[in-house]
Amino acid sequence: MNKKDEIYDLLMERLIGARYMFGQRLSVKELATDTGASRQPIMAALNRLHAEGFVRIIPQVGCEVIKPERREIADFYLMFERLEGLLAELAAARRTDEQLRALRALQARIVAIDVSDPGHTLEYGKLNRTFHQLIHDMAHSPFVDDRQNSNFNMSDFFINQAGGFDTFMADAAREHDDIIEAIAGQSPARARTLIEGHIAAVASAVLAGLRASAAA
Repeated sequence: MNKKDEIYDLLMERLIGARYMFGQRLSVKELATDTGASRQPIMAALNRLHAEGFVRIIPQVGCEVIKPERREIADFYLMFERLEGLLAELAAARRTDEQLRALRALQARIVAIDVSDPGHTLEYGKLNRTFHQLIHDMAHSPFVDDRQNSNFNMSDFFINQAGGFDTFMADAAREHDDIIEAIAGQSPARARTLIEGHIAAVASAVLAGLRASAAA
């Protein structure tokens, strides 16, 4: 991995983990001191994040984390749920028995997460991402999968800006069971409907969390 990719991964991890908050200024000088990297790989990483919509680079001013309006976030999730619905629909039609077994095994790990563990939300976030990636793999549509993976980074970024996975983790984990059964039963329309509802519920939780944060 070259230095600009290393810096990109570090900054993405911090964005997704809410180390950087909406509207926060990002100083190239401070990042250079923090990471030991030169200006060039830092700017390359920031330009990539700008292209992906996570930060804004303002000429002659600097760089800051995005601060989207509620409507923009709602619109994002509408796009996100429609694309995830398509992938679930394709997964129900194209999945293999081996892939279905892997999905059930992963769901068992999600359900078994110990909520008393301080790191349980981090574990859920990683396993949830893997759960959806397995569905993407079932769809056998790399072109669509590649575009949706970028959306997952943005969704996780919004979730953690709004307070994290705790508010909907239990409900979301239970919803996985119905999604699995629709895929197992090779019911594309039902799989699409269920997963779109699943993402819509996440969107509602995110918007409610952001509203509560703004009011605090």
